[in-house]
Amino acid sequence: MCGIIYAKNLTGKEPVNNIIKILYQNQKERGQLGFGFVGMSSKSIDTYRAVNEKEIMRYLNEKGYSEILFHHRNPTSTRNTLKSTHPFIIHLNRKSYYLVHNGIILNDAELQKGHYRRNIAYESCEKGFFNDSEALAWDFCLWLNKEQTQMRARGAVAFVCLETDEKDHRAKLYFCRNAEAPLRVYVDKTLFVLSSEGNYPLVKENCLYCWDYQSGQVLKAGELKIPCVYDDYADYEIDYEVMLRDELRALEQERDYLLSVGNYEEAECIDDEIMDLSYQLKGRTLTPFR
Repeated sequence: MCGIIYAKNLTGKEPVNNIIKILYQNQKERGQLGFGFVGMSSKSIDTYRAVNEKEIMRYLNEKGYSEILFHHRNPTSTRNTLKSTHPFIIHLNRKSYYLVHNGIILNDAELQKGHYRRNIAYESCEKGFFNDSEALAWDFCLWLNKEQTQMRARGAVAFVCLETDEKDHRAKLYFCRNAEAPLRVYVDKTLFVLSSEGNYPLVKENCLYCWDYQSGQVLKAGELKIPCVYDDYADYEIDYEVMLRDELRALEQERDYLLSVGNYEEAECIDDEIMDLSYQLKGRTLTPFR
């Protein structure tokens, strides 16, 4: 589970830093192990990352921004390191993308292999592991730039992505979710807010929206269906070995985290699961993986 917060002042240059902090307090249970934000003003776009709450709050207090895209996480695919914190920044076709994601990508290993064949290296890669959200970020950016005909990601998805274009100095803010991940939207004459929690309406599922800075409006940018599970596509061939390796990797990371915080009893239980999956990968059992 992770949390997304975006706030933009629609009336001028007044900072939204305090609004971000208030909204974070309302949903902080969604994750407190890894933080990052993009702060935007008329003069600059600044990115900050931190592994703990105290440090990210210090950054939020240092400089005021009229627009902030904030993310806080509970690690699922990587440990709590700076490389694995959001936003993920991608440069493609003279455009820059800053993407934050809540959810989990089920076929991240498959996506990473395809991106590797394109000579794309993940910045989150560390000791053989990488963040599944970076796989989603590349998948979305390649699709948005028409370098592939469809999104290939599968899983739970809510994301917000800022696009800046150095050619014409224009910007857009894209956002989308599917049935498995929440994203809420609030807009009035003074404020535009997106967040994972709140009392305002959910963004419609499978619809890609964008905030157009020139017109000052939320516009529909088309459908964007990201299936929650593999079975949503009947012709999608499931690679059970890849799925087993993905689950094994996630269990190993969870075990290592439990050991690091001294929770040896739960770590030992996960070790048993790791051993069972390892035997399945080696073909020593006939246990089906469904």
